[in-house]
Amino acid sequence: MKIRTKICLVCVAAMLVMSQCYSAFMLHVSLKTQLAQIYAYESNTFHNKLKELDTRMRNFGIAETDTEIQEKIMQDGIRHYLGLEYAVYRDGEEIYNPTPYDFGKNGDSYPSYYEVQIDGRYLLIMGSTYDPGGENTYDIWHFNDVTGIHENSWKMFLKGLAAAFLLTAVIAAGMVLVIRVILHPLYSLRDSANEIAGGNYAFRIPIKKMDEVGEISGNFNRMAEKIEEHVETLSDTNEKQRQLLGSLAHELKTPMTAIIGYSDILLKMSLSEQQKEKALQYIGSESRRLSRLSAKMLELTGLYEEEPESLEMRHTSVKVLLERAEALISFRLQERAQILEIRLADDALCHDMDEDLMTSLLLNLLDNACKASDEGQKIYLEADSRGIYVSDCGIGIPEEELTKVEDAFYMVDKSRARASGGSGLGLALCRRIAELHHAEMRIESRQGEGTKVSILWK
Repeated sequence: MKIRTKICLVCVAAMLVMSQCYSAFMLHVSLKTQLAQIYAYESNTFHNKLKELDTRMRNFGIAETDTEIQEKIMQDGIRHYLGLEYAVYRDGEEIYNPTPYDFGKNGDSYPSYYEVQIDGRYLLIMGSTYDPGGENTYDIWHFNDVTGIHENSWKMFLKGLAAAFLLTAVIAAGMVLVIRVILHPLYSLRDSANEIAGGNYAFRIPIKKMDEVGEISGNFNRMAEKIEEHVETLSDTNEKQRQLLGSLAHELKTPMTAIIGYSDILLKMSLSEQQKEKALQYIGSESRRLSRLSAKMLELTGLYEEEPESLEMRHTSVKVLLERAEALISFRLQERAQILEIRLADDALCHDMDEDLMTSLLLNLLDNACKASDEGQKIYLEADSRGIYVSDCGIGIPEEELTKVEDAFYMVDKSRARASGGSGLGLALCRRIAELHHAEMRIESRQGEGTKVSILWK
């Protein structure tokens, strides 16, 4: 049962009970007042008639007559002077009673008046003694039928009850409307709770009045804001953890590929001692880089913290960085018969950077260039005081895709990327590495003409 229904039922029941109790009380008071007025009138008439009867009886000299004659005189006098609503008893013996009721059982008790119910009729009874003189005294009883007054009172009560029910129904309908208006903010709270439970954390309750319900609505809105903030934080954390794991898998693949490539060369090709030593040096170098990279990527905060604790910024030669990237990607170039051309504006050019992360950045960009280029095409790796650039003459990127390629797990050509072992994390990771080095990554591309990625120092 809804709260507005409960409130209406309680109020309606209370009003109905109180109104009927008041109505019954007032009808009872009115009935008693009418009976008292009737008694006053009938009592005055009764005693006046008794005085008139006494005067007439004494004129007949009833006191000197015997009992039998007194009774006959009394019967004639009462019939003539009192009427048919009176009864006379002597010593409990009825001597005159034209009424359908027996009053002899009342004995010598004469209250001012009393009311009895006989055969479904309400009678107002009053009595008195009459002493005409001599040896005998008489009990004279008078009754007045007040059944009509009781019936009218009961009819009035029923009419009042019907009117009360009608009025209560009207009031109940009005109360339902008023309570619905008053409780409207609570319904808004209910709807808001349902919206938030359904995942719409941005939903807010409009506050029109700062009453108690308005204060509750304000507190609810603040709670919803906190919930939305926490949900967004959890979503961001979940996305960062997802990117971290994906980045870890992606970055482990690059040095592992170099290690596998040089291992295959050692196993399948006949090399000089100098070439074997060089291959082993690259395998060792990449193994150590793999170990350092894994340690960095496996930290809980990873690259997606504002300032990762594992970041090691050192004054590094750009020339050494480019040559290292060339050596690590050379086997990839050989597989596809592609040529890497390095252009360095100044051999003495240096910059503060984390060498491992910047190497990963360049290898990602070079690997993407290899994938986008056909066999025999050139790839360019350039550097100057403004930044480092990787460009190719490959298939390029559609203009509508340029704003999306840096998103984690996004791939322009999913079938081509999957076939070449891509996961869509490379450029997202490159952008983050650039941000950690206070640099900006820009991508310029035209479909069918190639792509240029610039890492510009700020």
